[in-house]
Amino acid sequence: MTVFYTSDTHFCHKNIIQHENRPFNDIDEMDTALIEQWNKTIGKKDSVSHLGDFVFGGITKWEKILSQLNGEIHLVLCNHDDKKQ
Repeated sequence: MTVFYTSDTHFCHKNIIQHENRPFNDIDEMDTALIEQWNKTIGKKDSVSHLGDFVFGGITKWEKILSQLNGEIHLVLCNHDDKKQ
């Protein structure tokens, strides 16, 4: 088992593509690439502490993204992590 720390993935956040000059055409392309890279790096038994700005949007989006990611994920909430939306 390996322990990872990360933050600011901004899954489902359309405007982050432009704000941070990410090389994607849309949310689907960005989310797919992030999920592929995550799972390429993180194994099913690894531990991940995500330190904020995980998913932009409500609980349905959280569940959709979390279900596709490897590892035991521990989330720290930040300003873009409003699970009530």
